[in-house]
Amino acid sequence: MLVKFIHDLTTNEKLQRAFAENPKKTMKQAGLSAKHQNLIKNRDPRQVSQALMDELRTSPFIGFWFVPAINLTSISPASGRQGQTLEVTLTGQYFTDPMTADIENNTQKVPITLQEVTGAGEAKSQATGTLALAANLPPGPYTVRVTSNQDATSTLSMGFTVNASSGSKRTATAAKKSPARKASGAKTAPARKTRAKTPKK
Repeated sequence: MLVKFIHDLTTNEKLQRAFAENPKKTMKQAGLSAKHQNLIKNRDPRQVSQALMDELRTSPFIGFWFVPAINLTSISPASGRQGQTLEVTLTGQYFTDPMTADIENNTQKVPITLQEVTGAGEAKSQATGTLALAANLPPGPYTVRVTSNQDATSTLSMGFTVNASSGSKRTATAAKKSPARKASGAKTAPARKTRAKTPKK
């Protein structure tokens, strides 16, 4: 009813005059709920917009196509080491419950096991879960992807970085510092030069 009332109010001059003279009566005659009447009365554009979106999403006629696109804006933490299991938080808009998430590159795809989604379908959404990084996972940048229950996706290109484990760094450093050993063995004394004796006359 709110969508229809707003539409009619912007296009119907007769309704505009009636609303200007007696807004409460006009909204009541239009069949608006007390909640929607208060929203219009308070003139908060953000709350009115949210109420319109909620009504459109639940409408059996238009809700199926009027679904805001899922949008991923950040992941925290944004990096981890090989072998770590991290508690991660995904932040964005219009997440769905359920939904899936992962980090990926050209050859690897690692799932994020989501445990909770808050603010599903809202302009401010969060999801928390765990990300297990294998000890042999190639280090480097990874794209973070979320997928809604309607198979819509949103990505953060190179949004997460896998770092080499500290053990790998120590091994590499030790290898650099250790000089190459020379082959051991007895040194050969240089050959002595002998002078030929001159025969006596």
